[in-house]
Amino acid sequence: MAQVVEIWTHADAPPPSGVIERHAVVLPYEGLFGFRAGPGSGLFDAQRALFVTAGQEYADSHPVEGIGHAALVIRPSDEVLEELFGSYRPSSHTAFRRLGLPMSARARMRTQRLRRLGRGGVNRLRDDERILATLREFLPERSVPLNGCSRIVERAREVLHGLGFERVSLDRIAREVGVSPNYLTQAFTRAEGQPLYRYQLGLRLNRALVELPHSDDITALALDLGFSSHAHFSTAFKASFGQSPSEYRAEARLAA
Repeated sequence: MAQVVEIWTHADAPPPSGVIERHAVVLPYEGLFGFRAGPGSGLFDAQRALFVTAGQEYADSHPVEGIGHAALVIRPSDEVLEELFGSYRPSSHTAFRRLGLPMSARARMRTQRLRRLGRGGVNRLRDDERILATLREFLPERSVPLNGCSRIVERAREVLHGLGFERVSLDRIAREVGVSPNYLTQAFTRAEGQPLYRYQLGLRLNRALVELPHSDDITALALDLGFSSHAHFSTAFKASFGQSPSEYRAEARLAA
């Protein structure tokens, strides 16, 4: 769906240059750098996102001595580019024509969350939804039409239940439902009041409530439910229910 990489360029290192291989959205979060590609050029920092078009030669620069830069680079798939920006060659979109767009406070916060992708347990569904939400920060607000949404959401719930506690990507669920990942995540969040990954987390935690009183090995149960570790499971469980899995188990066994 989209690839995310993090880049660091130290102030004393030669700024990168070359040919842009794929369309990308660059989200700076530290420092300052100049960017030139084709006829366009500009300065970029954490207040401004950079939109780069494949096939162009580019060159970075460090205009202030002693200041390098760091950024996240999102390389969307052709499918995501076409839906969000109108074409898998989105050079006609305002963002790409202008080379850059301002970053709101919410976009800057989302950038920091993207830096933590994969930490605290691998959750591809959550990560995919966060990437799409970040890209949508730079688009005009568009509401999802309600026609057909209820059946789409119901089908998504069926798919999640059918997959059990398997770690799954947004792409896979969208293929099963028969809509695009972007449309699915917007429709589901609007209908259910929470993103897909939160809904799946709820399914896992609900099963934990049932299984914990009879489970002697909490780590094994956590892994069976799709959590990456005992710690990951305990953190999610306590955040939802206000007590640790072991405390809940002891209380349930005492009551029994």
